[in-house]
Amino acid sequence: MKYSLVLCCLLVSACLLVTACSPIETSSIQEYLALAPTEPSVQTNQRIQAFTKLYDQLDSSSDPIDESITTTYAEKFYFNDTLVTLHDRQNLLKYLKQTQQNIDAMSFKVLSVQDNGQDAYVRWLMKTQFKLLGQEVDSQSIGFSHLRFNADNKIILHQDYWDNMQGFYQHIPIIGGVLRWIKNSASHY
Repeated sequence: MKYSLVLCCLLVSACLLVTACSPIETSSIQEYLALAPTEPSVQTNQRIQAFTKLYDQLDSSSDPIDESITTTYAEKFYFNDTLVTLHDRQNLLKYLKQTQQNIDAMSFKVLSVQDNGQDAYVRWLMKTQFKLLGQEVDSQSIGFSHLRFNADNKIILHQDYWDNMQGFYQHIPIIGGVLRWIKNSASHY
């Protein structure tokens, strides 16, 4: 029993050390943006303006998002942001309000849009600021959203593709350090 406790304490200490020593890199995002900058045609796509407005206003100082969700999403839909899967506006509203309470600031910048009939593929940069265990965290992530619209131009399918380790999980103590260690170890090949 004593051996297990000592081993557990050593493992936690090692994880804390890895967490403390692993920097969070933003240079890869800057490198990506230099190679794939914002396309000038982004502002002209009318179908994604409500989507962009909704996600760009998700922070604790924003106005209520009820109306934006109603104008952006159909009553029933498929939504997956890699963290949760939802199927109706009421649950999305609860989820986004909870998100709104947990972040201090957020910006959502659309980098490009590929519009193909019912579907649009939106490439974006999301920056968030939040507190985690009393520490300020600035997070950036790049991703894609596959959006499908109904005849009223409301979203009926929203599937995100993004690196949630870089945008979220790497900031969690112990877990983030272990994930960064694994990522750094893999980059040596």
